[in-house]
Amino acid sequence: MAPRPSSDTVLTSRGIGLAAAGTVVGGLGVGLATPPLVYVGVAMVASVAVGGLWLMLSINGFLSRFPFAHREVVPHPLTVGVPGRVTVTISSSAGRRGGALRRALAESLDIREQAAAELTGGLSTKATVSRTSESFSLSYSLLPSRRGRWPLGPALIHSADPLGMLRSDTSVGGEELIPVWPSVVDLTATAGVLMGQADRVVLGARSPSPDDAALRDYREGDDLRRVHWPSSARKGTMLVRSDERAGKRPATVLLDLPYESAALEWSISAAASIGLSVLDSGHPVRFFGGPLGPEHVHHIGREHPQSARADLLDKTVDLTRPPSPTAGSAWLLTAIRRTAEGVSNGEVIVGVFEPLNAECLEALVPLGDAGRAWAIVRGDSEDDADAQETATALRRAGWRATTAHSRTDIDSVWSTLLTAGDIA
Repeated sequence: MAPRPSSDTVLTSRGIGLAAAGTVVGGLGVGLATPPLVYVGVAMVASVAVGGLWLMLSINGFLSRFPFAHREVVPHPLTVGVPGRVTVTISSSAGRRGGALRRALAESLDIREQAAAELTGGLSTKATVSRTSESFSLSYSLLPSRRGRWPLGPALIHSADPLGMLRSDTSVGGEELIPVWPSVVDLTATAGVLMGQADRVVLGARSPSPDDAALRDYREGDDLRRVHWPSSARKGTMLVRSDERAGKRPATVLLDLPYESAALEWSISAAASIGLSVLDSGHPVRFFGGPLGPEHVHHIGREHPQSARADLLDKTVDLTRPPSPTAGSAWLLTAIRRTAEGVSNGEVIVGVFEPLNAECLEALVPLGDAGRAWAIVRGDSEDDADAQETATALRRAGWRATTAHSRTDIDSVWSTLLTAGDIA
């Protein structure tokens, strides 16, 4: 049920001045025993009162016929740095009765909507408004600047009496929290290097039948033996088998949440980009970051591949920096242990870490034994000694590791990891 419209009516400077002047003139008339001055003063004050009554009965009475506000945000959820658009439609419940009056009133009203600065990039929004006697429609653009959930609404209809002595802002509809995904970088082209030859191993084990083979678009690096030629000929584009029952080598992304806000967003974007590249290459992935719940146990993309991208990005929306570095280390240690408990044969591990303490490093050692563990260690600068020390320790434990900082391009550090992050 939509919230009922509520109004906030205040006197304008003109209304305040007229009421004050009328009070003074009326007072002088009484003091000087001059009836004309009293009449003028009363008329001035009365005009303000009449304006308020007109506004309340006419405008607010009209607005009470608009109980329904529908808001559409496209795309939904939004993504940092990607423009979106909002359309708000406020419909009348009064049918066609009093259409001429309502149309005249509609032309005298202004409509706008409240939006958090994180959704508009701190910029003012320019809205396109269309109106009829039955509805208002407001459309404006958004440019999200921060990941998270940010308030949008309610819509405000601004009205005033004909003499401009009072104004009223009437809220229509409710407030909605709009989720914003982090910005991501497309790393799919190099995901095959990360995942190795898993697809060839699967296909060498058995040949999928048409019943258990799902088809997807061909991507650069796919094995040509997986191309389904009959379907490709019918569709006019190359399609490859994505055999779910035969199995795909899974991956786990470990995210160590930084304590600093700027570093937090970089790390989340890097981890999300890596996770999406794994999903887009046809492999399921677990995403461990922050406090873990039961929903983190399963690999994303294994049961519902159609919604896998959204499922992964949804996990990043509510991530926050840890209350303290100690708490962040505890979260990571729990994620490492959860990874070790549920790791499957051949699973690839990718970590986006801060400089690690001895306990976390010790817990990561077993995950590097199979040579399928990769790590990006974020430091405060290019030559951060703590980050370099953590990367070196990970390499000695069998990880492939490189360092980065919050101003490093994610695709650049990813390429460095794949080409130069060798085992020591």
